[in-house]
Amino acid sequence: MNWVPLNSKQIRAVSYDPETQGLHAKFAGGRAVRHAGVLPHIYDNLIETSDPEFYYKYYLEPSRIQAGWWQKASLSSHTVKLLIFFIGALVITATALEENGELPIHLSEIAKSGTIAPASGEKPAVSPQ
Repeated sequence: MNWVPLNSKQIRAVSYDPETQGLHAKFAGGRAVRHAGVLPHIYDNLIETSDPEFYYKYYLEPSRIQAGWWQKASLSSHTVKLLIFFIGALVITATALEENGELPIHLSEIAKSGTIAPASGEKPAVSPQ
């Protein structure tokens, strides 16, 4: 990999592979970042600009690829998470229903008093003052 030094305090050097359109950037402090899908003219402009930090933030930072477990989740991962969420919501709703299929708390009771009233047949846990 051929590193090209930049005239910047934050971005020390960049390297570009035109075949894969991959760009690597080394930052102050030794941190390295990889970008995918960087067009050749963007790389050329980055090494030629007088303000590489601004150019990087505007054109390259959105395409950054995080390494390891920080990578974006795949569609199947999002689908599984959404399915688990809906199953959890159904379980919570089902356990909250009374035997007759109604919720123990009625919205009309909440709206009247501004507090949650117990379902019919139950005694309140705290007496009103």
